[in-house]
Amino acid sequence: MRTTTSTLDPHVQTRLRPQHATPAPGPRESRGAAPGQAPLWSAAREMTAAHAKEFFKRWRKVAEGFDAEDIHDLRVASRRLREALALFGDCFPEKSVRRIRKRVKQVTGILGELRNTDEALLFFNGLSPAEREPAQTELDLLVAQLQKEREAARQQLEKDLGDLRATPLKRAIREGLSAPELFGNQRTDPFQPLVRFADEAIAARALSVADLLPQALFEANAGAQHRLRIAVKRLRYRLEILEPLFTSEYDLLHAALKGYQEVLGKLHDLDVFAELALNRVADGTGQQQVLRVITARRSRLFAEFRHKLDDISVDAIGTRARRAL
Repeated sequence: MRTTTSTLDPHVQTRLRPQHATPAPGPRESRGAAPGQAPLWSAAREMTAAHAKEFFKRWRKVAEGFDAEDIHDLRVASRRLREALALFGDCFPEKSVRRIRKRVKQVTGILGELRNTDEALLFFNGLSPAEREPAQTELDLLVAQLQKEREAARQQLEKDLGDLRATPLKRAIREGLSAPELFGNQRTDPFQPLVRFADEAIAARALSVADLLPQALFEANAGAQHRLRIAVKRLRYRLEILEPLFTSEYDLLHAALKGYQEVLGKLHDLDVFAELALNRVADGTGQQQVLRVITARRSRLFAEFRHKLDDISVDAIGTRARRAL
């Protein structure tokens, strides 16, 4: 699924999965105090602003050339900013945060179609000759259609991003972060130490992971595995935002979450490809061959997912992360 092909941008393989290339922005230390002792409202404003800055930096980069890797980086930056807003939103005016999150989510959404088409092209072009041979004609037709759709999606993305306009959103974020709700805040204590808030915030995301895991252990329950993937991704982004607070184990736990997200993401991709084959490949031996290949790969991936649980179980990561603060 990660085989380089001549039909995609040469950077497309490296950009299809989230990467946390640089340390997450953190609160500045004051008078030598540990980052975790910063008041929540101050750290929230600074950390959210840093992720917003990264988001707009990636947006500008995409607007310059709509490179596949840059598009992926913007999608990841938009998700991190949304998680920062979800994490720290109670420190700021509720209506303002809700509007901002909606706008950022729009950016994430319009980037999705191009990503999905790229993933499908990578998969179907990456099939081995033995896997392709019984379905060569059908696959050639499908790939040709997907290539046309990719170009149409790229053109639509260029239009949609231009229509959204970054400047008003940037202004809304700046204004929202400049007005923290310090007094009479019924949703959170803005003066509590960041580390205390972080402990509860990690616990909340980890609870979703633990709740979803039992059903995801049934190989046929693709829906539960998809929901677990989303929960794991959100926990990962939350840990990335709070990285400056960790005293130990961050790299280990982050790598474990990344591994779970990748294998669950590949499982979901295969489910999407199976649906694509059912809907867009003509009935017959070619379609049956494609579905057999997908089923076999999915079984191997599910076994890999189960094996990961023997190393660091995904439902234990939240507890270990809280202890490492």
